Amino acid sequence: MKYQCVKDLNLSAFSLGTVQLGMNYGINNNSGKPSRESAFAILDKAMDTGVNSLDTANDYGDAEVIIGEWLKTRKDKSTPLITTKISHLDHRSLASLRRSVREQVDGCKQRLGLKQLPVLMLHDFADYDCDRENMRLVFNELKESGDIRFSAISAYSRHDYSVLAESGVDAVQIPLNIFDWAQIDNGGIQKLSDKGIMIFVRSAFLQGLIFKQPEDLESQMAFCKPALTRFHAFCDEFRLSPAVLAMSFLMSLKGITCLVLGCEKEEQVVINADLINQTIQLNTDQMNSIHEAFCLVDPKVLNPGTWFNAAK
Repeated sequence: MKYQCVKDLNLSAFSLGTVQLGMNYGINNNSGKPSRESAFAILDKAMDTGVNSLDTANDYGDAEVIIGEWLKTRKDKSTPLITTKISHLDHRSLASLRRSVREQVDGCKQRLGLKQLPVLMLHDFADYDCDRENMRLVFNELKESGDIRFSAISAYSRHDYSVLAESGVDAVQIPLNIFDWAQIDNGGIQKLSDKGIMIFVRSAFLQGLIFKQPEDLESQMAFCKPALTRFHAFCDEFRLSPAVLAMSFLMSLKGITCLVLGCEKEEQVVINADLINQTIQLNTDQMNSIHEAFCLVDPKVLNPGTWFNAAK
């Protein structure tokens, strides 16, 4: 397993996303929510392959409960870096914000069986953006009380990363992939990196688009064909599989800490860990070629929500 040294941590480049362990999730999920035993096996396999970071949330069904029960079974008492998320906060006053955050933090700690949450993340950027000063205050109070170790915010590409960079949080989670250059070109990723913020990346495979062959695209997604054709040409040129090229691109960007990857089965954990180990550092010429090809990609390619409506 490859690791990144950040904030006195030695974090695996692969962070296991656990939404699939707590609920039926994902357009490519054909097996549904795994049993308790299967979920434990997935978590065990992740640790066996060197993964030491888990991503969850208090609204991922019973994922936190499953993780908490699994932690009790581990002979190795070390705890992976668990990121959990909260949302729907009460911003009517500082007191109401404190209360709503405290209730959710206490619930997360109880379900996970932890005295301290390694990383507490706001699931919605708006919960920070609408009440920045008070949210920073509450985060700092939770650190001082020992309830959390690190603070974090989840955001989308459309959000202002300058706001994230100045928020004082320790980590962010953002969507990013080889076709999406907006926050790279406008300096957003660089601002986060310059502040020493851990950057967890989701949607590395753009909901599986990179695995499709251009000629197999549904008619409604014909607008994706030019970008996908060029992507597969890069795979051939660099002699990398689609997954390894997608991951290598992200891990070649300065400041990226790890990739959040969900798994429905044990074998997917092994496959993703192996793919991470196959990643390479793309050189300047390769990155420049990728930039030239995708810096002006059709915006519809980047928004899966529009894929089947774009042609209407």
